[in-house]
Amino acid sequence: MQKILALLLLLTFFSCKISENEEPSPTKTYQQQTIQYKQISGVDVNLLSLDLYHFGEKDKPRPVVIYVHGGAWTLGDKANQLQNKVNLFQSLGYLLVSVNYRLSPRSVGPDYANRVKYPDHNNDVADAIKWCHNNLNTYGGNPNKMALMGHSAGAQLVALTGTSSFFLPKRGIALDVLKGVASIDTEGYDVTEAAQATSSKDTYLNAFGSDPKIWAEASALLQVQAGRSYPAFFIAKRGSAARIADADEFIAKLKSVGVRIQEVTGNQYDHEGINNAIGAPNEMAITEPLKLFLASCFK
Repeated sequence: MQKILALLLLLTFFSCKISENEEPSPTKTYQQQTIQYKQISGVDVNLLSLDLYHFGEKDKPRPVVIYVHGGAWTLGDKANQLQNKVNLFQSLGYLLVSVNYRLSPRSVGPDYANRVKYPDHNNDVADAIKWCHNNLNTYGGNPNKMALMGHSAGAQLVALTGTSSFFLPKRGIALDVLKGVASIDTEGYDVTEAAQATSSKDTYLNAFGSDPKIWAEASALLQVQAGRSYPAFFIAKRGSAARIADADEFIAKLKSVGVRIQEVTGNQYDHEGINNAIGAPNEMAITEPLKLFLASCFK
């Protein structure tokens, strides 16, 4: 009888130790909330809002992935192409934040003074990140384990946000507060080049105007400098040889200053497909490397 009691006590002890050390359960179901992260008079509330997916607990702060949608800086929404990502990050036990931002109209010229254009989009993304950094602990998020991800125009926005001194540092947030940046299929690393290319000129003039100084400021490639601390980068590239070369140039620039890089090529997908592939059932080419990248960022 004494041996049985001793065995039961031993099992109880180890059960408690396991419970104390277990990671946050990835099997819980998300709760979704829409939150306005800032106010601007006359601007649609939805454009200044984010969708937060969390687990309704605060005791074990979880990593956070902040997602920025694409749409040529003129269209798109935080709910677009999100379901696979919701499934993925819920399964990993991460909080997910999907961000909206002001959009440039196509009905006015690029130099019209009061239109939405750079740096409005980036300022909104930076303010959303600041809100997350300051508030997500209330929802069980860990402000010391945040990563940023974007597709297309959103990839340009996150790449610039992760490299420029004009946005997060101006808000009192060091760039390396972001543990990782995942940029999914953009040609926007060098806005100067894209704004002069025949194939993309109108799109970039519409979003960035016609001032070459602004193009340079908006180019993530041109913001990377030695002596600064940057987050790690995940670059998913695809498309034409020229498009991939643009991504490779950015990768080389990051590597030259010691930034940790993980890169994948997804030419089996089209532009929308590579984004929707993230988190798709049994998808290995983009999802699995991204999972490994985020795990290394959050360790």
